[in-house]
Parts: sequence; C-alpha cells; structure tokens
Amino acid sequence: MTSETNNYLLELTQPEAEAILRRSQLAIIPNGSVEQHGPHLPCGTDHYCIMAIARKVASGLDGLLLPFSHTGVTPFHASFAGTLTLRQETYVNLLLDTAVSVINHGVQKILFVNWHEGNTTSINYAASQLQKEYGVTCVVAQACYITEQLYKGEADLTHAGALEVLPVMAYRPDLLKLERATNPSPYEAAKEVDALRRSKSVYPILKDIRQIAPTGWYGDLDIVSEEKAAELVERVSGEIITAAQQVFERMQ
Repeated sequence: MTSETNNYLLELTQPEAEAILRRSQLAIIPNGSVEQHGPHLPCGTDHYCIMAIARKVASGLDGLLLPFSHTGVTPFHASFAGTLTLRQETYVNLLLDTAVSVINHGVQKILFVNWHEGNTTSINYAASQLQKEYGVTCVVAQACYITEQLYKGEADLTHAGALEVLPVMAYRPDLLKLERATNPSPYEAAKEVDALRRSKSVYPILKDIRQIAPTGWYGDLDIVSEEKAAELVERVSGEIITAAQQVFERMQ
C-alpha cells in the first residue's frame, strides 16, 4: 500500500476536499453503530472499527471520506443501556442526504464501508435508490465479513471478541479496558445461535442480543496484540481497496 494521506473531509480545507472530488469522483461513507460491547470495549466500537479501516481505504483509493452518523440500526442491542438506534427509514434518509450532497459536487462513485450487520438492509436500499435516481455507481464493502474471512482459523467474528478488539486497539487504544473482560457468555451456545441468524437460507429474526449472549458479549481475546491490531487494519483495508477497484471497473 502506498504512503497514507489524509482524505477525511472533517480534517480538510475546502480546496483540498474539492481537489479529491475532481480527481477521483469517489466518496466513501463509513457505517458503524453505537451499542453495548461488554465491560471492556467502548459503546462506539463499531464506529472506531470502521474508521480505522475506512481512513486507509480512502487514502488508497484517493476518495473523499465523509463524516457520517456514529449511530446505526441496532434495535437488537437496545435492551442494554448505552445502545442508541435509529429507525431504518431515518438511516436511509441520512445516507441519501449525505450522498446527494457530494453527488451535487461531481461524485460519480460511492463506496459504503460497513462494520455493523444491522445497517446492511438500509445501505442496500439507499444504494439502489441513488443508482436509480442519480445514475451513480454504488459499491458496498462489508468490512466485518472480510475480517472474518481473513482470520478464519485464528478467531471467529463474535460480538466484542478479538476481531472487534483489534481495530479499536489500532485506532483508539486508550478506550480499551481488557482487564474487565471477565464475563463472556458461553461460547458454543452463542456461536450456534449466531450461526443461525447469519444463515443465507433460513434464519430467525432475533429480538435481543441476550438470545445469543446473556452478558452482552462472547468470544475470546487470545490473539490480541498491538502487532496483530496493526496487521488487521492493514490487511482488511488492503483487501477492500483491491476488491473495490475491481468492482468499480467491472460496473462502469
């Protein structure tokens, strides 16, 4: 990967942002969530995970990384204090309004990078509407699933387990309280129900994360280290950069 540049709109001047849009006509929208992540991770975990990755993706693709809602669609976690959730129609409208703002300034391609599974339906619907109404090309990168694929055999994608600790460690290590990770829910039972809801064929619509993890989280932290954290962010962002370039080229 080339040396990293800062492509985050909040931290750029207007001429710098406009120059990126003129060069690439690409906007990148990060999608996360605000929800409980046990006693050891911040409630902004999904936001920090996706920002760690999206900043590198934006640099690698020379796209403009947009600020977007920290809050996602997560009624599934709402029984725990510390969780915020938007209605699906609210989230879709936020996506549409944000995207149209940059479409009006010449954006032709939009990459949604997502860490929170509950956002997927909203993202897909918003993307289809944008393509239909504005003629842009939309691509979705599910960073959480890419992470799961890359680390298969080392760690499972669990709620608040190692694969969520690592991106936070890379981006905001000051927020970790790993010494408090003493109450994981039973692993095998949680993994079984999680597999049911992630099935592509027949799956339940679960009402509450407690149906998977009564304590709000499960998983282990065995592979966690600063070196692994940096590696994960580099690998996942690199995978997204390569795949997104290929998909955009194919869809032109």
